[in-house]
Amino acid sequence: MPPHSDQVARYARFAVRRAGWVVLAWLAVTVVMNVAVPQLEEIAGRDSSPMVPKDAPSMRAVELMNQEFSNGDAESFIVVAMERTSGLTKADRAYAEGLVGGLAEDKGDVAFVQDIRDPALRRALTSDDGQARYLLVGITGATGAPASLRQVAAVRDIARAGAPDGLTVQVTGPTATVVDLATETEHSVVRITVVTIGLIALILFLIYRSLVVPVLILTVVGLGLGLGRAVVAWCGLQDLFAVSTFSGSFLTAIVLGAGTDYAVFLVARYHEQRRLGVEPGRAAAIAATRVGSVIAGSAVTVVLATLAMALADLGFFNTTGPAVAVSIAVNLLVSLTLTPALLALAGRRGWAEPRESKASGVWERVAGVVAAHPARTFVASLVPLALLAAVFPLTDLSYDVRDPLPEDAESNAGYALLGRHFPVNEVLPDYVLIRADHDLRTSKDLAVLERASAAVAQHDGVALVRGVTRPLGVPITEASVAHQAGLVGDELGKAQGKVAEGTSGAEQLADGAGQLDDGAGRLADGAGKAVTGADRIAASTGRLTSGMTKLLDGADAAITGTGDLRTGAAGLADGLDTAADQVQVAVDGLGLVHDALATKSLTCGLDPACRQARTGLKQIWEAERDQLLPGLRQAAKGARALATGSGDLQSGLQQLRAGMAKARNGSRQLADGQKVFADRLGDLSAGVDELAAGADRLYGGTRQVAASLPELEHGLAAAARHLRETRTAADDPVSGGFYLPPTALQDQDFAAAMRLYLSPDGRTARLAVLGSTDAFGPEASDRVEDIRATVETSLNGTRLDDAEVLTTGMASTNADLRDYSMSDLEVIASLALVAVFLVLLLLLRSLVAAFALMATVVLSYVAAIGLSVLVWQYGLGIQLDWTVAAVAFVVLVAVGADYNLLLTKRMHEEAPDGSALGIARATAATGGVITSAGVIFAVSMMALLAGRVTTIGQVGFTIAVGLLLDTFVVRSLLVPALATLLGRRLWWPQRTR
Repeated sequence: MPPHSDQVARYARFAVRRAGWVVLAWLAVTVVMNVAVPQLEEIAGRDSSPMVPKDAPSMRAVELMNQEFSNGDAESFIVVAMERTSGLTKADRAYAEGLVGGLAEDKGDVAFVQDIRDPALRRALTSDDGQARYLLVGITGATGAPASLRQVAAVRDIARAGAPDGLTVQVTGPTATVVDLATETEHSVVRITVVTIGLIALILFLIYRSLVVPVLILTVVGLGLGLGRAVVAWCGLQDLFAVSTFSGSFLTAIVLGAGTDYAVFLVARYHEQRRLGVEPGRAAAIAATRVGSVIAGSAVTVVLATLAMALADLGFFNTTGPAVAVSIAVNLLVSLTLTPALLALAGRRGWAEPRESKASGVWERVAGVVAAHPARTFVASLVPLALLAAVFPLTDLSYDVRDPLPEDAESNAGYALLGRHFPVNEVLPDYVLIRADHDLRTSKDLAVLERASAAVAQHDGVALVRGVTRPLGVPITEASVAHQAGLVGDELGKAQGKVAEGTSGAEQLADGAGQLDDGAGRLADGAGKAVTGADRIAASTGRLTSGMTKLLDGADAAITGTGDLRTGAAGLADGLDTAADQVQVAVDGLGLVHDALATKSLTCGLDPACRQARTGLKQIWEAERDQLLPGLRQAAKGARALATGSGDLQSGLQQLRAGMAKARNGSRQLADGQKVFADRLGDLSAGVDELAAGADRLYGGTRQVAASLPELEHGLAAAARHLRETRTAADDPVSGGFYLPPTALQDQDFAAAMRLYLSPDGRTARLAVLGSTDAFGPEASDRVEDIRATVETSLNGTRLDDAEVLTTGMASTNADLRDYSMSDLEVIASLALVAVFLVLLLLLRSLVAAFALMATVVLSYVAAIGLSVLVWQYGLGIQLDWTVAAVAFVVLVAVGADYNLLLTKRMHEEAPDGSALGIARATAATGGVITSAGVIFAVSMMALLAGRVTTIGQVGFTIAVGLLLDTFVVRSLLVPALATLLGRRLWWPQRTR
C-alpha cells in the first residue's frame, strides 16, 4: 500500500473510532466560524475590485479623464433619468435642481454631479420633446466592484425621495446594470440553493430508496458548504484574496455538486464492503481508505484548476476561482472525515444498509458490449462528440451586461426610457482622450484636433463627434473657410456702406461735374467766338492801315503843297486825339478781360480753346497799348504843333508821317474785331459763372466722399489683415482649411465648450463619439480600436504626433473585457490542463493514460460548448455570455478528470494487464456510482437556471450538459473502448504483469 494510502487509512480509522467527537467537532467549527466571521455577502460588499483591471486602457482613460476634467474621485458613472409623458413641469424642474444638491451632500458615495441648474446644461440634458431629462452622477466605486452596489442603491434612494407624482425616475448606465446583475445574482442564491438541495435530495432518495442516506449525505454537504463559505469570508476579511457577489453563487453550486459526489463515492464503497459482509465501522474505514486517494485527487484537480483563475486579470475570475478552491479544499477534509464518521454511526444502528439495485445489471451489459466491440463503440461515441465539437467555432460570445437581466430590471428600463427621447447612445458615448505635452489652446492645435474629429466622424458606424472644435457635433461655423470669406465680405460690406452713405455727395459731384462740363463748353464756345472777333479786329486793323497809308499819302501831299495847311493840321490833330481816346478805352477793356482770364479763371488753362482766345486777346491788347495808342498820341501832337505853328513845318510833317506809319502798324490788329470781341465776352462770362457753380457742388460731394474714405480704408485693412492671418494659419496642410481666430478663444460660448472638452491646463482634449450601433454590441467594441487608430493616424506629422491617445466608455470597456477574457481563458486553460495532467500522472503513473484522459475531457468540454451554442445561440437566439467558456472549462475539465480518474483507478485494480475482461469489470463496478455522481452534479448545475440571471443559467446549463456527456458517453463508452483498444499500452511506461 502506498505511503499516502497508509496516512489516509490512519485518518479514516481515527474518524471511525471517534465518530461522535468528529461529528461534534465539525458542527462546532462550522457554527463558530459562521458566528465569528461576517457573512460572505457582507465581505463581498466591502470589496472594490473593478470588472476590468485598473491598468486596462479604458480604466486608465477614466482615471485621466477624472483628473483632467474635475470629476472628483469618480471611478464610474451612472445616469438618473426622469420622464413625464405629458411633458416636464416646473415641479419636475425644481425636483431635478434639488436633486443636484441632495446628491452632492452624499460625500461618501457621490463624487460628481452634473449641475443641471445651469440653463445651458439643462437645455442640453432635456429631450427635444420636453418629456425627459437626465443627469450624470459619478460614484467612487468602480464598475463591477461590490462597493458600487451600495453607492448605486444610495443614489436610487435619494433620487426616489421627493420625486413629484407622475414623474418616472430611474437610475441606469453600465455601472447600474452591473449592480442590477449582482443584485439579481445575490437574490438568486437562495432560490438556487433551495432548488439544488431539493433536486439532490430527490435524486439521492431515488438512488438509495432510503431517507437516512440522503440526509446523511446532505448533512455532510450542508456542513461543508456552511464551513466553506465561512472560511472564504474569513480569507476575504484577511485580504488573502478578494471575493465578489458572483463568488457566492458559483461557490454554492459547485460545492453542493462536488461535496455530494465525494459523499456518494464513499457511500458506494461502503455499500460494496457491507455487501461483502464487512462490519459497518471497518467498512467505513476501508471505504475512506480506498476511495480517499481518488477523492483527494479529484478535489486537488478542482482546487488547482480553479486556483488558476486567481492569475486572471478580470475580477470575475480572480475573485471566483480562489473562493471555489478554498471551499472545495474544506469540503475535501469534511468529506474524508465526517462522512466515514456518520456512516459508522448510522451503520451500527443499521440505518445505512445497501439496497438491491437493478442498475448493476445494466452496467454489466454495457461493459460487455464495449468489451466485445471496442472499435465500433469508440467510433459510435466519438462521432456525436465530434459533431457537437464542430459547432464550437461558431460560438459568438456576448459582452453585453444587459442581456442577462430581465427587461423589468431598473437599468434596462432606464435605457428604454432614454431611447424613447434621446439619440442613440446619448448617455453611452465613447471618449477619446488626446494628451499632449503643451497647451492645445492655439489655432494650429485646434486645427489638428478638428482634423482628428473629422477623421473619426467619417468612420463607419459613427453618428456624431463632439469636441472643442465641434461642441454641437458639427465644426464651429466661425472656423470654416467659408465663414472666413464671409468675414472678409462683412468688412468689405461695412466699407461699402460707408461709401453708400456718401452716395448723395457722389451724385452732387456727378451733377457738378456735368454743369462744369456744360460751363466749360460754353466757355470754349465763347472763346471761339472771341477768336473770331479777334480775326475781325485784325481785318479792321488792316483797313485802318490802308486808311493810314492814304493819310500818309495826304501828308506827303501836305508837305509838298501849301494852302490851308494850318486849318487842316488843326482838324487833323482833333481827329487824332479822338481816335487815341477811343483806342485808350479799348486798351483798358482788353486789359481787364486778359487779366480775368489769366489770373482769376481756374479752368481757362485746362481748355485749349480758352487758352487760344486768351493768347489772341493778349496780342490785340499789347498791339493797341504799345503801338497803336502811342502812335496816335504822337501823330496828334505833331498835328497840333503844325496847327499852332510851333516848330518847323518840315519837322512837324516828318513827325506826323512817322507817327502815322507807327499807327498804321498797330492798327492792323484792331478794326471791327474789337466790337465782336466785346459782344462775345458776355457769353464767356456766363459760361464761367456756370462753371463756378458746378465746381461748388463738386466740392461738397467730394468732401463727403473724402470723409468716408478713412472708414473704407479701415475696413479694407481689417479684411486684408484677416486674410493674411487666415492664409498663414491655413497654409499648414494639416489644418484642412480650419482656422479659429485667436479672438474666438475668448468668446463666452467657446469658453463653455473648452471646459467640457479641454482640460484646465489645455494639455488634454476630449472627444465624445456617439456610435450609430448598440454601444454594448460587438460592432461598437470593434469600432473603438479603429477610432483610436484613426486618431493616431490623423495626428501623424503634426504638432501632436507624440500625443498619447486613449479611449474609454462602454464600447472601450467591452473591448478591454473581450481582450482580457480571451487572454484569461488562455491562461486558465493552460494552467488547468497542466495541473490536471500532473495530478493524473501522479495518481495513474502512466503518460498514455494521463494524455488519453486529458484528451477526452477536452473533447467533452468542446462538445458541451457546441451543444450550448445550438441551444442558446441558434435555438433561443441568445448569445452565450463571455463568462461561460472559462468557468465551464475549469469545472468540466476538473470534474470530468475526477470521474475518469475514478474509473481508471478501478481499471488499474481490475486490469493491470489491460485485459478487456478487467476493464469491463471496472466499468460495471463504477458505472452506477459515477453516473449517480454525474447526474447529481449536473442537476446541481442545472439548478442555476432557477435564477433570473441568464449568465448564471448559461454557465449552469453548459456545465450540466458537459457532465451528462461525460457521464453517459465519455466515461461509459469512449474511455472503456479506448482502454480496451490500447490494452496494456494504456499503462505505459509502467511494467504490467
